[in-house]
Amino acid sequence: MSQGADYTPFLIGLGLIGLGLAARRVEPETLRLPEPSARPDLRNVRSGRDAARAARDGLAGLLPRNITKSLGRTMILMGGALLIIRALDEIVDTDTAEY
Repeated sequence: MSQGADYTPFLIGLGLIGLGLAARRVEPETLRLPEPSARPDLRNVRSGRDAARAARDGLAGLLPRNITKSLGRTMILMGGALLIIRALDEIVDTDTAEY
């Protein structure tokens, strides 16, 4: 294995962290979810459109307001975990890994 390939996971981890930080700073309107109504009233559901609106408003209370923040946080965690695992792998420095 070449020397450059040994440090590729570190570069990928740093790249994931950088992309995650950038994604958390940028909030494009296309990924902004609609604001839910005060409380979905299930007694007034008369048509498919009313049912879809009630389902959307019910789910909107559980989901994040902007998906990019959630994706950014996930990329930061993935990059950090990759860096930690790769650093621990370098500390152990054994070729008999059983994973």
